Amino acid sequence: MSTEIILHEATAALQAALQHAPELAEVGVTDEEFLLMRVLITRVAAYSYTSLGNNVDLNYEVGKLKILKDVIIRTAEMRFGHTNKVLNEFKYAAQ
Repeated sequence: MSTEIILHEATAALQAALQHAPELAEVGVTDEEFLLMRVLITRVAAYSYTSLGNNVDLNYEVGKLKILKDVIIRTAEMRFGHTNKVLNEFKYAAQ
């Protein structure tokens, strides 16, 4: 999966998670996880779109971002149910 797609998916998941933060907090998602996701999105974007990442293991950062994105989406599924239409907000719809 390309870095660009992971960035788009993570951004969509983060935006939806922030809108539903109180509900996600009920099942254990913390502000620190939101902050970490923001930091990872910013770092991966900076490293992949500029020369800033020359000395950084981009695959490691992308992997961490993908894992955190998946955790947020799975937590939303636990909170809202697998068939809830709210989950559509957490998914990136490619243009």
